[in-house]
Amino acid sequence: MSSTIETLERELGEAQLEREKEQRAVTRAENAHEAVCGARDEAWSESFATDPEVERLSALVYQRRRELYEAIDRLKAAEGRERRIKSRLMYVLPAERRRYLSGTVDEEFEAFLAAVKDAYRGELPEVEVVIVVERAGRLDLRGDATWRALERLYSGTERRWVEIRTTEPAAAVWPMVAQISYYAGGHTPRVFAGEREVRPQTPQGGHVEWKPLAGYDDSEGRLALARITARRYLDENAVGRLCKRAPALIQVAEIARLYQTMNLTGDEIRWRLEQLISLRLEVLEAVHKLTGERRRFSFYEIARAARLLDGHFPDAGIAAEALNRAVERALETSVPLVDVAYLSVTTGDGF
Repeated sequence: MSSTIETLERELGEAQLEREKEQRAVTRAENAHEAVCGARDEAWSESFATDPEVERLSALVYQRRRELYEAIDRLKAAEGRERRIKSRLMYVLPAERRRYLSGTVDEEFEAFLAAVKDAYRGELPEVEVVIVVERAGRLDLRGDATWRALERLYSGTERRWVEIRTTEPAAAVWPMVAQISYYAGGHTPRVFAGEREVRPQTPQGGHVEWKPLAGYDDSEGRLALARITARRYLDENAVGRLCKRAPALIQVAEIARLYQTMNLTGDEIRWRLEQLISLRLEVLEAVHKLTGERRRFSFYEIARAARLLDGHFPDAGIAAEALNRAVERALETSVPLVDVAYLSVTTGDGF
């Protein structure tokens, strides 16, 4: 028995074919209507409205216009069916939408992929790591039903992903996939052994040993990896501002990698990071620590309290300490965290 995703993916494919067919029908009807209108106007300009040829062409204009409206109605019905199937498909698909590579793909990202490939060359001598680009309107329907469904959903946009190609599947390919995914915004590369796509496998024990990357083991390398991660979520202007505060950029990238473990979509992570990029380093470190501890507070509470305290205290260290103490006070008193932070600012209670 086919799954819900497989059924909806098949139905979406049929709906898209039907919509394309009706679009072509509308184009033909428009051309036919314009042609007969032109012929009628030309005949009218050379004769009178009562001329039999003008009357015949006028009747044909009305017929072609009815045919055009009927074609438009069929197109609108096909588009409505396609939208309804897309809505159902978005509802049943997994929460993560990182099957595509988001953000900027530049020379720095390509150099990172080359470094990963070189690191695993000893165990995977014939491995290839490439970035695949699909233009709008073109579909890659290889792979499982989830991939095909996503391709159909986003067929109107340009899409990119990383492919790892080997002759035979090997255990070393999965640490490579995990390492690329960690720094590339949670994007999961597709793995092909020959012409066959191989499903991702989780190593026994859940522990993955990564290879050290040449050129990325110093401060400049860590900063480059932070830029690669930040560009998956933030625009170039935001990354440029963060690059002027290198430690803050590295901390924001660490927070983004932590969010990647929380089953958040790319848009959700982007929105969260945009709330944090103006914070000073010590406050960012406190936010990272509190998020990693999985406290019961929502991101909204922690981010709003952090911005409130960061803007109030001139010293970033004191603001970070105030945030930690506000969290402890909120846990003890069950008062909302944002209210505790606001009281700390207005009354100086406990500080």
